[in-house]
Amino acid sequence: MPTFTAPDGLQLVFDAVEAAHPRAAVLVLHGWSDHAGRWTETAKALHQSGYSAYALDLRGHGRSGGRRGHLSRFSQLLGDLHAFRRVVRVRTGAPQVLLGHSFGGLVVLRYLETQPLEPVMANIVASPFLGLGFRVNPLKLLAGRLLADLAPTVSLPTGIDTEALCRDPAVCAAYRADPMVHGRMTAGAWKEIQWAQRAVAADAHRIEGPIQFLLTGEDRIVDAEMARAFADGLHGDVQVRWYPEMYHEALHDQQRDRVLADVLTFLAGTAPKAPS
Repeated sequence: MPTFTAPDGLQLVFDAVEAAHPRAAVLVLHGWSDHAGRWTETAKALHQSGYSAYALDLRGHGRSGGRRGHLSRFSQLLGDLHAFRRVVRVRTGAPQVLLGHSFGGLVVLRYLETQPLEPVMANIVASPFLGLGFRVNPLKLLAGRLLADLAPTVSLPTGIDTEALCRDPAVCAAYRADPMVHGRMTAGAWKEIQWAQRAVAADAHRIEGPIQFLLTGEDRIVDAEMARAFADGLHGDVQVRWYPEMYHEALHDQQRDRVLADVLTFLAGTAPKAPS
């Protein structure tokens, strides 16, 4: 269980599935309330195709340190990702790829806007959390706004419908039974996430490709149409893969092999060309 120290001293944990001579190193960031262990299958599939995969437990999640479901500042996650990249670079000199799902996708997008001097080979953003795809009780929203300043560490249930994760019932059942899935969000975290969503939208012009978006038409957790409009508004090397029948987690779908094939095709097209 490899670990490293975040810039503020917090201990962070990640999983590594490493190839002997990797085509690239794929750094995986999971969604909110999630953890790296749920992405082992994706990591192994990447490994079978010649990539090394490194899945991070974000702060406040999984085996990493931090209060469960809490964020003091969104910018801490950007520092964590930057430190994670340095740790991976020590393990392999292969080009790096960022793969962020849902909340992890929001982190990747903000990182790309604020770290222009640290290029990566490619970026993959799956179902980014740019807006909610379900209605939240107005009283809960009001309570969150009031508590964000008065008691930011007060935790509330996320209210996510686990059946909306993907079309594979086994995946949904495993998620519900997973003790590492905390299902909580503090008022302070919600305030920071909303700030990040506004910042990502405002600074979208800073994002440089290549970047692939994996978006699902039946997403009831995040706003897929908002994500599609965001992706369509970017310039440069941007690819959008739209899966109209899939739910939130395309890479856990019953047809996940089709999604992974699209990812691998995209990565093959962005790999550095060998000198002739």
